[in-house]
Amino acid sequence: MPTAPAGSYQVIARRYRPGTFAEVIGQQAVVQMLHNEIREGRVGHGYLFCGPRGTGKTSMARIFAKALNCVNGPTTTPCGKCSHCLEIAGGTHLDVIEVDAATYTKAETTRELMEGVGRSPFSARKKVYIIDEVHMLSTASFNALLKTLEEPPAHVVFILATTNPEKIPETVISRCRRCNFDRIGLKEMTASLGAIVDKESVRVAEQERAAVLNAIALASDGGLRDAQVLLDQLISLAEDELTLETVRSLLGVVEGDLFTRLLGSLVARNTADCLMIVGELVERGRDLQRFTKMFLSFLRDAVILKAGGAPDLARVVDPTATDFCELLDRTTLPFLLNATQQFLDLEERLRGSAPPRFLLEFALIKLTAIDPRLVLDPEFGGFPGGGGAQPASSASTRAAGSGASTRARSAPAAPMAADSMGRTRAALPSAAAIQEIHTTDVERWVAFVERVSAVNATCRSVLTRARLVQATESKIHIELAAADLAMRTLMDRAEIVQHLREAAEAVWRRPLFPTFTVAKPEAQPSPASTAPEPIEYVEPPAPRRVVAEPEPAPEDDPGPLSFKDALEAYPEFRQACEMVEQAFGVKPVRFNGRDVG
Repeated sequence: MPTAPAGSYQVIARRYRPGTFAEVIGQQAVVQMLHNEIREGRVGHGYLFCGPRGTGKTSMARIFAKALNCVNGPTTTPCGKCSHCLEIAGGTHLDVIEVDAATYTKAETTRELMEGVGRSPFSARKKVYIIDEVHMLSTASFNALLKTLEEPPAHVVFILATTNPEKIPETVISRCRRCNFDRIGLKEMTASLGAIVDKESVRVAEQERAAVLNAIALASDGGLRDAQVLLDQLISLAEDELTLETVRSLLGVVEGDLFTRLLGSLVARNTADCLMIVGELVERGRDLQRFTKMFLSFLRDAVILKAGGAPDLARVVDPTATDFCELLDRTTLPFLLNATQQFLDLEERLRGSAPPRFLLEFALIKLTAIDPRLVLDPEFGGFPGGGGAQPASSASTRAAGSGASTRARSAPAAPMAADSMGRTRAALPSAAAIQEIHTTDVERWVAFVERVSAVNATCRSVLTRARLVQATESKIHIELAAADLAMRTLMDRAEIVQHLREAAEAVWRRPLFPTFTVAKPEAQPSPASTAPEPIEYVEPPAPRRVVAEPEPAPEDDPGPLSFKDALEAYPEFRQACEMVEQAFGVKPVRFNGRDVG
């Protein structure tokens, strides 16, 4: 591979940065809009460039600044050779101010930046302010910018770039012309990478060239800059020739047929094969988090194609592959939705500290162990197959901590049946048995309690004794233990309700308002329920007087206790007297040395 002298190398992402509108890849709508405005003399004073990272927002801003200030301009084809074009490309032009919003979070620094707006340009036609990641500005900084942005001098153009437009105040957005940058398409990305490989004289095996470029493009997730950085790193890693194995080792990607194999094992409910695939990934040193992200893209294509989408919408799979088409015919759309939901949850959990291998294995076991007719996420609703099965009613799907798992453990074992290969497997349970299984709400209730407990110790003690009654579309119904009756008012405090709503929305992924009820206290057993089994007694003799002699009272005893007071003070004594009366037909006549009145 070609080598560069030490200290003179410039990374690919900078060397192949677009310098004209014609070199911009994948943003034809934005290019056409800016072309028309320059050609018709309708250039505005404020622009908002929105889009994912690495899609050309800052590069487009620089090209626009060149087009406005080129000696031949305003023009849609800046020459790139005049002093203005060269200085803008090098970032040294005095009239093109490019700043990072993270350094202007204070209102004072923003006001200092705005002080130069009123001054005339040094040498250019327009003074251009390019503010990158503008959503990082504080509220005070936005307020300091707002008035200038609304009525700037005629020689000033603001270009605001951001990856999070939802964080920008509406007052700022309404004062700018918005340009949305899309992710770079797979074909455009591979074509651009292929041109760079040719220019850099990188040796790639001809039979692996398409797979190598496709793997890099997929790993970059629509960001051309990310793809160029990965290519630069791969060129450094490869010794003589860039191979597919080198790409897989660095990026942690897997072969496309492994995705088809895994989905086939999920459809067949082959848990052993799913776990074997995970073991193979670990042995090869693959990144399980990246694998999960790529498998989600694979499931996305499967869902779209199964739902009747056009084949050209697929990004990862080959819609014409025979094995994939046969697999798609054997599965159902609700099952694919279930699998997608489980892997979406898995991707979020992988960002925590739990072992990635265990989380992946747990998700696969859940998908293969639970009956396929059961919708694992109630948000999707309905059962696949159209066999008349309906979702469990709200009354039968209430998860209540240990109560739900107790029902699951006490459910009868499913009968065994033989499949077409002679292997035994669990037969599908009845609809009633399916309604008794509802693991998702139980797991979410546990996660909900953990989230709330992490921020409020008082709620932790209350919720650990409570149970989930039902999570509807807009409310989460919680039943507090009878012992926590005094805590009922506390749970309505504004800060606690806010904690509960935030935790519920994070777990159930929809806004839920908490409502509470208090369980009724357990009824005390009546004396008759504890009475011994009736015994046949011989007719007793005539009633006789029974004298109950109490034990000697201690010296500090205030005085003899009356029979009436003893009955009221000691329920056990009253119960014993009633049992004696029922069994022998006699009543005490003396108590504590005194006659019983």
